[in-house]
Amino acid sequence: MLLFAVAWYFFVPVAEVAKVQRGTAISAVYGTVRIEPAFSPHVRAQNSGFIQLAEPFAAGRGAIGKDVKKGQILATIADETTARQLKQARADLQAAIQRAALPLASSELLKAAEDNLQRLEKVVSSGNVPAVEYEKAKSEANRLRSTVETERIDRDRNLNALEDTCKKLEAQMKSSDVRSPIDGLLTNIQTIDGELVKDGNELFTVASRKNYVRGEVNEEDVGEVKPGMKARLQLYPYRTRTFTAHVTSIQPAADPTTQRYTIVLEMENPPDNLMAGMTGEMNIITGTHENVLLVPTRALLVDQALIVKHGIVHARTIKVGFRTLDFAEAITGVTEGDHVVLSDQDKLHPGQPVRQRMVSTPRAPREP
Repeated sequence: MLLFAVAWYFFVPVAEVAKVQRGTAISAVYGTVRIEPAFSPHVRAQNSGFIQLAEPFAAGRGAIGKDVKKGQILATIADETTARQLKQARADLQAAIQRAALPLASSELLKAAEDNLQRLEKVVSSGNVPAVEYEKAKSEANRLRSTVETERIDRDRNLNALEDTCKKLEAQMKSSDVRSPIDGLLTNIQTIDGELVKDGNELFTVASRKNYVRGEVNEEDVGEVKPGMKARLQLYPYRTRTFTAHVTSIQPAADPTTQRYTIVLEMENPPDNLMAGMTGEMNIITGTHENVLLVPTRALLVDQALIVKHGIVHARTIKVGFRTLDFAEAITGVTEGDHVVLSDQDKLHPGQPVRQRMVSTPRAPREP
């Protein structure tokens, strides 16, 4: 008889069950989330030429994920034509500066004419020199003064033109240095060492270390979401943790392909190693009922549930209130402490004897 009882016991199916418990029922809008960098500028070429990656990034895509600092050189674009032009312009400018240090071509003639005019002024009154001779000397001195002034203007204009040319060419050479626009992480490299690139080509992407939460909800749910609402987040890399956040803004236009709306959230307890690209799920809390009976949502088949009492399966109809992915509010149909079946409900039927295996479920939520 004992042997029969043992055999019977082991042939009885096992039902995974969890206790009905009290907590806070939550009305929530479900959505998906993705961690995005706050800034992710694309770095483009400012001129055409052959690109040379800076040494820290010479590994190409193998360098993705490296730290970069604002202003750090990522690559240079060799422009040999501009380099030759700049070298010649600097040489021309230096030669012009050296020439400018010398007297102007007509300055010696002007000095001689002025000395002659001063001499004639002293003797013209004595009548030894005709007045017309003095006037001719005076005209010549004036002409030479005008010539010297013209030469000075031409010299200065030439110096200024050469200086402007050097500055423009230096600016062009400087733009050949491809620099990081922000502190952050190198997240993309779209070129290879030695490649010919054109002005405006996208070369790199740099992402800031500061991240934000980008959520998406369905069109039929977005009307319930308001800025300031609390949210609970589960990120796939942190399955055992629940994070809290709040809605900061709702983007006014839906994605034209999916018709889903973007919700921007700010995490209140982010993990230390939160990284862009992580994904997960969220519940934006739109209402709460405190101190109510909660049934694990996966125990429900629409409004039906199976409970196990004294080792026997019973069917119950549940009047459901608020519902989330984890828990549903049971208004009627069960009492606190009832054991509800969590899985394989289609393999069990009322009146069937079962063995119970208690399964741990997420802690029933409290007031957020």
